[in-house]
Amino acid sequence: MNIKLIAICLLFITLASCRKAEFQPEVEGVQVPAEDLTIMLSEVLEASPYTLFKAAWKRSNMTSILGKRGINTPITLLVPSDAAFIADGMTLEVINNTSPALLDSLLLYHTLSTAVSPKDLSERGENTIGTSLLENTYIKVKGYDNQYQTDPYFYRQYVNVLGKDLLINGKKSGSATATLAKNGTFWPIDHVLKKPEKTMLEALQDDGRFGMYVEIMTKTDMLWDEAMMGAVERDRFPKGLSIDYNYLIFKSIFAPTDEAFHQAGFKTVDDLMALNDRNPLPYFDWDTYEQVGTGYATDTLLTMHRWGRIFKERDGWGPGEDNPDCFYSNDLNNKLLSGYALTSSGYTGTIPIMYVPFEFGKNEAGQVTVKVKSTTNAAATIVEGDINTLMGPIHVVNRLMPPKGFKF
Repeated sequence: MNIKLIAICLLFITLASCRKAEFQPEVEGVQVPAEDLTIMLSEVLEASPYTLFKAAWKRSNMTSILGKRGINTPITLLVPSDAAFIADGMTLEVINNTSPALLDSLLLYHTLSTAVSPKDLSERGENTIGTSLLENTYIKVKGYDNQYQTDPYFYRQYVNVLGKDLLINGKKSGSATATLAKNGTFWPIDHVLKKPEKTMLEALQDDGRFGMYVEIMTKTDMLWDEAMMGAVERDRFPKGLSIDYNYLIFKSIFAPTDEAFHQAGFKTVDDLMALNDRNPLPYFDWDTYEQVGTGYATDTLLTMHRWGRIFKERDGWGPGEDNPDCFYSNDLNNKLLSGYALTSSGYTGTIPIMYVPFEFGKNEAGQVTVKVKSTTNAAATIVEGDINTLMGPIHVVNRLMPPKGFKF
């Protein structure tokens, strides 16, 4: 074993044996990462105790893939422990019988395209978007440099450090301690990360808890089509929740369960349709060739579950530009999101900016609560957060979240 490997082996032993008092953080709550910027990630990996990750790496094409990017191009390796691999069914025998191409997919998903350090994350506060090296060639996203073009879709990991914990996609995933090497970051994690396979709409449809939510929005889309007969378009319910023309938008939503509707007094979708009937329904006046009415009562009832953006003010140039609303549960706090602009003031600067309309908190069980500002309605509780999809997280809420002044 050469001198560098001896050094890195001793480094791992030191990490395992240091007492807390001997390993003081530079930033409160964040452990100092082990650092040796003369050692390459390949050497850190070789000297590490993560035998199953190493076995998968050696059987894969990762060395060749990364070599084409340049050996010194920085990356972050998220490295599941042997226990994590075994819990996921990835024993040495399974790894040795898995094709290199499948192992490439697994390992590329665990490899971020930049070097990420605990200190950097702790100083940001919000999640950092870690773009993995795994691409889905069937999906496109809005162009980063030019919004009128598209970019390839690469799977994301939203990473952060909270105290001594590493968070990935809102969930505790290991220690905040990583090893910094010459060409990146080696970060052990405690479970195998699963790439999302479903769109938000598919996840909602397949889950079983959101039947009323999906059905009422689908029915109001159909009601609109019948009323307007194609003369006026409407932003349809699946927009943003599914892939349109192979194009995807990153986002998050607060999905109400069927029980949330029942708790509010709506036992069936017919009850919701009856709520729509309390106001004159929109229609198209063929004498004046104008739309009469704007939408349905259930649209208003459910707009906050999509960050209040079912309705957006427009001028002659259209609505303001949307800012990202892809937030995992650890981002849902007033310190970060109070005053965050969801939309811009538009091309002319005359449209009112839409800010986050919520107050966030936590209940005694540590669950995130969401209250619409200026309402007397009780806060909704996120009973399950961070259901990961191709777009971002679904947060399951136990109550409806009507806007200020809405009566039902």
